[in-house]
Amino acid sequence: MARDVFAFSPRLRLVAYHIFYAIAEHLPLWLSRTISYFIAACSWLVDARGRKVVQRNVSHFIPARCPEARRRAARRSFITFALNVCEGFAMGGMDKSLFMSPHIELVDPWRVFAERPRLQPTIFTTVHSNWELAIAVYYHLKLINGCSAVALSHNDPAIDRLFDRMRSRFNCHSLLLDRAPLASLRALKDGQHLCLVGERDYTGNGLRVAFGGQPIRMPVGPAALAVQTGLPVVPWFLARRSPTKFVVIIGKPLHADPTRPKSAQVAELTQRLADVYARFLGAAPGQWIAFHDAWK
Repeated sequence: MARDVFAFSPRLRLVAYHIFYAIAEHLPLWLSRTISYFIAACSWLVDARGRKVVQRNVSHFIPARCPEARRRAARRSFITFALNVCEGFAMGGMDKSLFMSPHIELVDPWRVFAERPRLQPTIFTTVHSNWELAIAVYYHLKLINGCSAVALSHNDPAIDRLFDRMRSRFNCHSLLLDRAPLASLRALKDGQHLCLVGERDYTGNGLRVAFGGQPIRMPVGPAALAVQTGLPVVPWFLARRSPTKFVVIIGKPLHADPTRPKSAQVAELTQRLADVYARFLGAAPGQWIAFHDAWK
């Protein structure tokens, strides 16, 4: 019922988002997380269709001989989503210490951030897992000075501006998906870093690659931008280790091969990114937020 009301009343929907932000920023974080966990557990119990869809998705990264592990990972995905929403609304009011050791561990074997902040414009890409909170992590660890982030529109300019103001607290500017191709290229050429999630094809124009043992369409944005600019693509993953602790895993920077035709470069680089995403999710499948049938 609430969903229908918000769909037909943009003003009420905007008011609701403002209320969510106000509550999240003023409630103690432990209480917000507890409420989110309870909501996720209840959703898991009543949403039979959602359970099946999520379990099908995570099963691509868990052996068939481990059915109980698949079930636990699917349930964990519900909890990850709820906590991600809670922390995304609350992160503007979260204490800076929560983004430092021992709450955050940085794993950077390729020394991408040997010097902080990183100055070379870079395309940072990840999967749908704690991606909003990562903006604050990058900011507080001084990994980069700022960035532009590709974001899916809420189909309401006022709500889009609300989220952009939230991200701007961490020197991050939102680029809406429908304007992202040119805006992203312009940002990189202006010397800015670009952050985007890269495993979900929202436009329907993705490239077919192997992912999780089956073909899937994946957006070509990160690879196409790397080919056009010659800049590196750095895959990364923010994984939760406990209710209050995270690890930031920085993958190997990937470069396009300028000796090959551009279309071949894009295809090869997109597949390499898909392989890295699969390794990330193989390590923590329950932290992938995917409530649609990804391989349908």
